[in-house]
Amino acid sequence: MRLAVLLLIPVLFGAEPAKLPEPFRSISDLASAAPPEFTADALLRMVESGKLADRNARRELVEHAFQLAASAKFPVQMEGVQGTTTDTASGSLSRAHALKLDVLSLESRAVRDMLPIDPAKARELFGEIVKPTLAPLSCDDALFYDPSEFYQALSVVVNGAFTPKEKAKEEHFNLIIDNLGQATSPSQLAPLATAIESAGVTSAQRQILWARFNGLLESMQPDDRSFAASLPALSALSTPGIQSALEKYRQKSHGCTTDGAPSAATPSPPNQQQGKKTTTPKLEPYWQSATSKQLLEAGMKLRFVSANQLSTEADRATPEWQQQLADYLNLIAEWAQDQAESDAVYYHEKCLVYTALLDLVPSGPQSDKILADYVDFLSNSGLYQQSPAEWFVEPHTLLDRSQNNAPQHVKVLEAFQGSGNPVLALEVALEKTFSGNLPSWAVSAK
Repeated sequence: MRLAVLLLIPVLFGAEPAKLPEPFRSISDLASAAPPEFTADALLRMVESGKLADRNARRELVEHAFQLAASAKFPVQMEGVQGTTTDTASGSLSRAHALKLDVLSLESRAVRDMLPIDPAKARELFGEIVKPTLAPLSCDDALFYDPSEFYQALSVVVNGAFTPKEKAKEEHFNLIIDNLGQATSPSQLAPLATAIESAGVTSAQRQILWARFNGLLESMQPDDRSFAASLPALSALSTPGIQSALEKYRQKSHGCTTDGAPSAATPSPPNQQQGKKTTTPKLEPYWQSATSKQLLEAGMKLRFVSANQLSTEADRATPEWQQQLADYLNLIAEWAQDQAESDAVYYHEKCLVYTALLDLVPSGPQSDKILADYVDFLSNSGLYQQSPAEWFVEPHTLLDRSQNNAPQHVKVLEAFQGSGNPVLALEVALEKTFSGNLPSWAVSAK
């Protein structure tokens, strides 16, 4: 699928987008060189900017974005278990998923963007979404599914993509019924309830929908991790008949703790219910290799002059601290990936070190050199090809952290522009053109 869509790019960007006015045409040219999730995001951001007057052009861009979204690396958005996302591989993955650059989120977003342009086409695209298989998860899993973007698209289609004649035939109502029948994971329950609550249906129809929802809730066979993740939102519902159905649902699984359970080395309380799973999700913590530990410890010495006292600007101006910094920069330059570490772990660890340094070192030639080295590292990381959204977490963090420092933000944009990386150059073009129109990942990250 990915190859097929990539082969379409010359058609998509050589025919219709060639008619786009500037700056849209230049942005589309830049986007065509990026991984498909970023291309799709860029096309949708052009439409969402409200600055493209041509309705047909907007329609085509959204349709192209929908097609390209199918080749995104992540099939569905996931979220990290509370209490397990700091300095862990799953934590970085959770941040990557929060960018909403997965297949389901992008396709759902395209449906929502299409609705005001062409409601019939939005409905057609919604019907083409292939929902990913939500395989059962165990308490060992540190990420759980979040398909809520799909159900937001369902809601807008139900409310805005049917004619009065079609609504009279209950076609919008039947679409919700169909999606209730297709739900297989606890992660779909709360978003479905939200879609039912917002649906423009009659009181009698809504009563039927709640009866079907409660039946689904009672019959759902939940896996432990998805059960635990779904329970807070379901427990907050006050919909008709929910309490009885929820009580039966609760009896199906003991679930897992959602805030970082005791480790295997921690004794269970004597009165703990037998059979309740309390194992912590399996995590891949950072700073485990000898080199990364050394960098972490040396970095802490730069940041703190004592156990509880941060270094001041005066401390960082001393020859002693400057020598410490020089030694630290040499360590970073010599830092090679440990054989026991994955590419992703090494990448995120090194990015965390660079981020901390940029916060620590005052503006000036030294800080500029660190920024240049950091952007060079970002641009040449193999993770860019392996997992584009996960790779982008760190450039996004760098860009976001510079927002409140105008001179630094300009330097970051300049470094991105000169990096030779298609995604970084694309972000610069999008920010300069549509700075007031933030993408979904930027809104969710704020």
